[in-house]
Amino acid sequence: MIDNMMLITLFDSLYPCWTEEMLAREGVDLSALEKLVKEGLIRQEAGVYSLSEAGVAEFKRLALENFIEEKPGEAPRDRARSARAGNFLKRLNAAHLQRWGIKQYYASPALEIFPRTADEELFHVAGSELTWPYMEGKEEREMEEKFPLSGLRGRKERMAAAVERSAQWLEEKRALVDTFTPDILYVCRYDYLQYENFKGHPNDPLRLINTDRFLFSFDSGDEAEELREIGRFRRWVTFQRLVMMPDFFDIDTQEQDSICQLLLVSESEQQAAARCERLARFGTALTAGAEPFEIWTLSEEALAAVKDKREIIWELLPDIAHPVRRMSAGAG
Repeated sequence: MIDNMMLITLFDSLYPCWTEEMLAREGVDLSALEKLVKEGLIRQEAGVYSLSEAGVAEFKRLALENFIEEKPGEAPRDRARSARAGNFLKRLNAAHLQRWGIKQYYASPALEIFPRTADEELFHVAGSELTWPYMEGKEEREMEEKFPLSGLRGRKERMAAAVERSAQWLEEKRALVDTFTPDILYVCRYDYLQYENFKGHPNDPLRLINTDRFLFSFDSGDEAEELREIGRFRRWVTFQRLVMMPDFFDIDTQEQDSICQLLLVSESEQQAAARCERLARFGTALTAGAEPFEIWTLSEEALAAVKDKREIIWELLPDIAHPVRRMSAGAG
């Protein structure tokens, strides 16, 4: 049973919103929860619980007294979606060990993408034909021409000059940088002990180099929004690959592939399977011009049904998710 006051520290920046069912699974005394609601430390709205302003202050006090590093969570505008993401993340984390790595999660991270693109210029669909008009736009073309990849040899020695070049260019193009906010970013630091000698990259605040990255976005039930989300993901991957971390983003410092996956999450397995089949009709057009990356669909139903914890994420996702577009080894 969780201590009544320490209950407040469950509401951290990764899990700012909870439902009663989620809290009960954590061993929370629901009568204690209601007591904190009455005291004004936790607010309840439409079945979703989050910290009040007074609750945030109490979290900070408890964290300081108990040497807790986490920060208090502030409820976003869509509280129900936040609680859904938290529930999904609890199940994802419980479903695999990642014994020889580190699991790093981010809730609703604000990821920079380039270029800012109007919806009508992002993609075009005609039956089973998909095109990405933004790829022919002036800004995209200029970025690709200015930041060609140079390869693995000498990339560490080129890093400082590459960072300076990207900073100068971004100063001019800042108005054209947009934001991509997936529901969850999972950065998997595989075999991290093998990479301790790498001291990091100035353009990598999330420490994405030497990792696999899994971005989870919840369904909208609308194909146009799915393609917009894929378009955001494409632009994020390309921006990181060419401008922010050239020659480091796709191949780690041990010269192994670093994988990027976008996983579109549905509630039911039937929805996830149908979604996969529908999007797969576009084939290679989904990733063309922005490879390598992968697109999968996944259901909360399938994740909740996992009984045997897997050792690593790569034993879990291929077993329960549906590949829309999967790269072969060395593709891209």
